[in-house]
Amino acid sequence: MNTQLLKLKTKQKSSLIHKLLSQQLQIISLKEALVMAGFIGLAAGLRAGMQFMPSVEPITFFAVLSGWLFGWRKGFIVGASSLYLSNFICFGGQGPWTPFQAVAFGAAGFLGGLISKRLTYIEAIGYMLGATIVFEIIMNAFSGIFFGGNIFLAFFTGIIFSAIHIVSNLVFAFMLPSVGHQVRKYGGFHEKGFFAGAARRLAKLEHFAGELPGGEK
Repeated sequence: MNTQLLKLKTKQKSSLIHKLLSQQLQIISLKEALVMAGFIGLAAGLRAGMQFMPSVEPITFFAVLSGWLFGWRKGFIVGASSLYLSNFICFGGQGPWTPFQAVAFGAAGFLGGLISKRLTYIEAIGYMLGATIVFEIIMNAFSGIFFGGNIFLAFFTGIIFSAIHIVSNLVFAFMLPSVGHQVRKYGGFHEKGFFAGAARRLAKLEHFAGELPGGEK
């Protein structure tokens, strides 16, 4: 009788802890969604405001930042969504180039998802440089095929704009580690791994207890 009562109390405590962990993970997921929405709106608005500076844009920065903080899928979403939204308020608007732009900026978010948690300035420069080069390759290839069929000419005529794009994003790269650490710290996103790991370990313990003689299956 005492053994059964002890098992019941243990199971109740375990269920309560599991519920609390799940609630914390849900809260963090909600915070992620809100921050991502903020990043998308901010990136789109800043891109519109920077139109007078050719090839200078903040979307790569926010895409890489989102990928680093929340994973490559969410980084891709932030990059592609920011571009799509900004095209409604930027000169040129939407067009056949939009899907290629979206993929190019989404690729920046994907690359951001490959960054280690302890991001150094050297890594930030490398990833921002890689993301910018990928963007330039995709868009110059599209321009060459769509507007004349000569990809090499597109790369050659756009070399100055590509250089401006690379240099400006390298400036953004120096902001990446500090901004990312601040967002992770004050948003509590660094706790997500702890809560997720604790929930997995608790589930394994419950399963193991159920497999013991006399345990519930």
